[in-house]
Amino acid sequence: MRKYNLREYLKQNTPIFAIKRAESNRPRTLRRKPRPPQEWEVFLLLTRTRWEKWEKEGKIKKLGKRKYRITLQPS
Repeated sequence: MRKYNLREYLKQNTPIFAIKRAESNRPRTLRRKPRPPQEWEVFLLLTRTRWEKWEKEGKIKKLGKRKYRITLQPS
C-alpha cells in the first residue's frame, strides 16, 4: 500500500481544489439529512446566548428593525 504524507498532499492539492471549486458554477451542496428538532433547539439557544453576550460587551448594537452595528476588534 502506498504511503502519503497528509501535509504534503494538502499543500499540493488545496490550491488546485480551491481554483476548480471557484471556477465551477455549482452551488454548494446542502445538508442531505435534515436536522432533528433537538439539534435546532440547541443551535438556537447557543445563537441567542452568543448574541446577548455580544450586546452586553458592546460588540453589536441594534439600530432599527433590520439594522445592526457590529464593532470589530483588530486581532
